[in-house]
Amino acid sequence: MWTSSLLKQNAKNNMKPYYWTAFGLMIIMGIIAGAASYAASFVSTIFIGATFGFSSIQEITEDISEPAFWVFYLITWALGIAITAFVTSILETGKCRYFYQARNGNSDFGNLFWSFQSGRYMPTVKVMFQRYLEIFLWALLFYIPGIIKAYEYLLVPYLLGENPYLDKKRALEISRQTMNGEKMNCFVLQISFIGWYLLGAIACYVGIFFVIPYYEATMAEFYACMRAKMLATGITTEEELSGYNNSFGGGFGGGYPQNNNFNPYQQQNPYQSPNPYEPQNPNPYQNPYQSPYQNPNPYEPQSPYQPDNNPTSTPRVNLDKNPYNDDNNNQY
Repeated sequence: MWTSSLLKQNAKNNMKPYYWTAFGLMIIMGIIAGAASYAASFVSTIFIGATFGFSSIQEITEDISEPAFWVFYLITWALGIAITAFVTSILETGKCRYFYQARNGNSDFGNLFWSFQSGRYMPTVKVMFQRYLEIFLWALLFYIPGIIKAYEYLLVPYLLGENPYLDKKRALEISRQTMNGEKMNCFVLQISFIGWYLLGAIACYVGIFFVIPYYEATMAEFYACMRAKMLATGITTEEELSGYNNSFGGGFGGGYPQNNNFNPYQQQNPYQSPNPYEPQNPNPYQNPYQSPYQNPNPYEPQSPYQPDNNPTSTPRVNLDKNPYNDDNNNQY
């Protein structure tokens, strides 16, 4: 069974090569989100100023009895929802994709904007909007149900970062079923970062920016555990998660190779498929008595947690397998 200390240790060991790239990515994401929020307030102020004659937000918000006050907040709230659905949620999906791929050695900065490309945008918007809408509606019931829903749908951005063409009901269902029994554990994991955030707040809040990459890397480790769980318990399949059968040619999680030239409209001849039991490209220098079933499978994901040559370092644990069925009897 996974523990918070295990996930944190894996995150520390895994993020060393890409920490500063992740730091820059979070800064860029914060700037874009902040600029979008400021734009919403600016547009609202311009509209109220043209309609009611106010020139600043301070004048608008001085008296809550003024109609301009409520119109301002209604417009700002509506624009905030639009920005969250069409901008912030897409960046969140890209962020989740970046940190999950980075743990496997691919720290491509462009993953932050991955969901904006190649027809992935609107499918992602639809699912994320449904996610935020359900959380908001449940939060109206004394707020606590909204928190529970937020934890149920915690994995949705990671799922969309892997396969943006998941149906919205299916994406929410996978996350909800997987998080069953894990919500409190995830809450404890997140609470364990309070000390780091308080330390960052003491340093004029600047230190918080240095903690965020560590937190996001840890949450990527958490998704690795949950991904192994959903596969082991039959909640979903590798094909559905990776989107290998969809037109964009695969996701980030599985062992399937990326196929950028895949054409879903081109008819494939099933009789031209290679025989999986026939050795491909035989090596004349290879032992002819060696069993072909002992050859490594090129489509099987290799463990990113191979022990290094430094005997003093802490070995990293492979979380991509089923964490609930450890053949090596590792107690974690």
